[in-house]
Amino acid sequence: MKKQRIIIIGGGSTGLSTAINLAKFNENEIIVLEKSFVGSGQTGQCCGFVRTFYNKKEMAFSAFKSNQEIKRISKQNNDIEYIKKGLLVINSLKNKNLLMENIKMLRSLGIKAEYLENKQLNKINPYIKTENSYAGFDPEAGYVNSRLVVDYLKNQCENLGVKIIENTKVLNIRLKKKIFYIRTNKGELKAAKVFNATAAYSNKINSFFDFQLPIKIVKTNNCFYRLPMGPQRFTTAIADFVNLFYIIPHKEFIDVSSLTVDLKKQVNPEDKNIYRLDENASKQYLNIISKRIKNAEKSSLLGGFGSCIDISPDYYPILGKIDEVPNFYCATGFSGTGFKHFPMIGILMAETILEKKPTYPNLVSYFNYKRFEKEKEKERKKVTDSYFVKK
Repeated sequence: MKKQRIIIIGGGSTGLSTAINLAKFNENEIIVLEKSFVGSGQTGQCCGFVRTFYNKKEMAFSAFKSNQEIKRISKQNNDIEYIKKGLLVINSLKNKNLLMENIKMLRSLGIKAEYLENKQLNKINPYIKTENSYAGFDPEAGYVNSRLVVDYLKNQCENLGVKIIENTKVLNIRLKKKIFYIRTNKGELKAAKVFNATAAYSNKINSFFDFQLPIKIVKTNNCFYRLPMGPQRFTTAIADFVNLFYIIPHKEFIDVSSLTVDLKKQVNPEDKNIYRLDENASKQYLNIISKRIKNAEKSSLLGGFGSCIDISPDYYPILGKIDEVPNFYCATGFSGTGFKHFPMIGILMAETILEKKPTYPNLVSYFNYKRFEKEKEKERKKVTDSYFVKK
């Protein structure tokens, strides 16, 4: 069988994981193009938090399998430490039955999920206010250093013969007689297949083929605080669906972000102002977390940053082959959860690109962009896995 060249655009966790899985088949020449340096985009900006608590079986299964692989990577590499924190998913009492069903589904997959009442909540984290609330608990949730993981993925790629070309910006792509002609700032490359793994930039690449996927790019803010009780004593991550915030505790600070996004305020990912913390975010977030965390109003702000995320209509990833463009593939719409799923995404995309029999056929169909046809879209309108929408 004659080898063909497959070019991956985007050197984040999705692109590198897919390159590794493609290279394992040892059938083709794999090239990764990155406009800056690997991991310089959303992968490098993320907190590296990994959870399995989702309200859809397909997302939970993908996260569970990915979590197992990320833990395996950390055990085999002394530099990459998996820091288990646990995640409390707090909601109001009116949604209690929904959470119980959610936990039942997670346990059916082998995920260690628990239901906690007020007193049990305080045993897990004595510094939170528990009035009229309950929580699901994901005890295995934790985080890794995403930059170190990227370094590991890059090394794996190179060991498998993948060519990574950094500081290479794609300027245009033409498809002629089943061959892609990719013009970059360093010259032109040819390929038989192209995988667009640029996340927030994906529709810019898609536009070369007059094709767009239904994603929106919005800004988010992350603020770092030192709590008055000290960071070492506040040990659990929190997704608070009552007060709409997300907390990840680190060794010296907590990282706070919002569980709301305004889809009417779309941004250009190339605008450098996106990466600056909004002026009012630190005060706003402090007021919000004070509703849940005791004495949080006395916290010290240590800094923060802005970033952007690519959001699909149902907040789940869009993965797979693009029928409108032969031998063209895309992964986008991660809605802030891409890093959590990169091991599974790498498998799904590699098998799709190589037209192999899928290991997880239900996931291939579930994440396909054709799901947004009107009849199918109605089934997925009420989704709160990653964010509530603020209209």
